[in-house]
Amino acid sequence: MVQTSSTIALGSNLTSKHRFIQSIAGVLKIADFGGWQKWSGAAILGFASAISKGNSFSLLQIQGIAIGMPLVLSYNQAINDCFDVEIDKVKEEMTGKKLVVTNTISYKTALAVTCSFLLIGLISSWFASASLFLFCLFGAVLGTLYSAPPFRLKMRYPFSTLIQFLGCFFPFLAGAASIGNLTIQTLAISSSFAVFAIIQRFNHEITNYEVDFRTGKKTIAVVKGLKTAILFRRFALLLGIMALVVFFILGWLNIVLLFLFGVYLFLIISSGIWLRFLPPPVKAVLAPLLMVSSYLLLIIVLILYGANYV
Repeated sequence: MVQTSSTIALGSNLTSKHRFIQSIAGVLKIADFGGWQKWSGAAILGFASAISKGNSFSLLQIQGIAIGMPLVLSYNQAINDCFDVEIDKVKEEMTGKKLVVTNTISYKTALAVTCSFLLIGLISSWFASASLFLFCLFGAVLGTLYSAPPFRLKMRYPFSTLIQFLGCFFPFLAGAASIGNLTIQTLAISSSFAVFAIIQRFNHEITNYEVDFRTGKKTIAVVKGLKTAILFRRFALLLGIMALVVFFILGWLNIVLLFLFGVYLFLIISSGIWLRFLPPPVKAVLAPLLMVSSYLLLIIVLILYGANYV
């Protein structure tokens, strides 16, 4: 009898540990680190742009960029997952990709975690600066309008594309405004990030065309066709590169910022292209690092501009 009770207790402990591990895995999945690297990287470059103009920064402002902004971006990814359960069921049938919400963690838990991301992110951004807080709040409002009912603008073309394009501007501007003032130059440079970020949006639309078509999601690929989405993606890449060249010629970007732009394009925007050509062992090592590539970019920025720390 004692042995039986011990066995039951051991089984119960193992089950509890398994549930705990599963819950942690669910939180990490719903945070979707890979999904917001491009936005976080843009905020870090905005931060670097402001430093290059002579602005100093403190530990509080670093934590706003490293914690506050990513958590708000995680909120935007997670709130989309919370209200995309039916769409993701179709995606699961077609691609075999398992649902995070309902399969890994419950809907109520996912919603609670999502709201926690937003609350902690906004508090962190507030401690960094009022400007960063306002931009993070603006970004969260955009994410809510895009994903959550009764708005669900992702299902209404052209609002689905317009709100995403508008959202592409805010991370760079948020990073720049966190320690400096916004200028016409800053606004212009942020447009190049909007263009580069929309490239990944088109990649997503092209890859998920069949799922989006079946679930009624109104993307450019669904409404205008795959060829149009591919053409827009090529045009966006060309426009973004040309903009960077023009800004450099005008003196709006110095050589250090141009280098950081190159790192951003290589590590974050184009990593999905070159990573697949690497040997499997190398890919296995690099893939997890690229999931947090924006933090690698932040480390480089802090090394280059450490003298401005106060």
